[in-house]
Amino acid sequence: MFRSWEQAEKDGLIMSTISTPPIYKVALYQIFILLAICGIVVWVDSLLASSILAGGLIQIGPQAWFAHQAYKYSGARQVDKIVRAMYWGESGKVVLTAALFITAFIVLKQLNFLAVFSTFIVMIPLQWFITVKILKH
Repeated sequence: MFRSWEQAEKDGLIMSTISTPPIYKVALYQIFILLAICGIVVWVDSLLASSILAGGLIQIGPQAWFAHQAYKYSGARQVDKIVRAMYWGESGKVVLTAALFITAFIVLKQLNFLAVFSTFIVMIPLQWFITVKILKH
């Protein structure tokens, strides 16, 4: 009995030789570092700690969404799905980031805006650093 290529992929008969990187670890490491920093800062200023937490989560969440979408598919025969998933992931990341900033500033009225934006920006190179360290191992 002959199967279509798509059916063979669904049944797990065709596998890609390139393994998916452990992208979930990047978000977990970021969350761990963020919570550790917030745990230290909360002893000094709870408003600052909640602002740092909000800024970090605003960066981590949408980036994790993008990474999930970008690595959903693999293999040369799924290039069209990979490209669509990356566009969907990137547009979703932008929309999620904007929505989370708006929500944070509407719901959490007493945020330290400088801390929120600073943490958001600092989390980006931290993510790059963690990604490089994970992919080297």
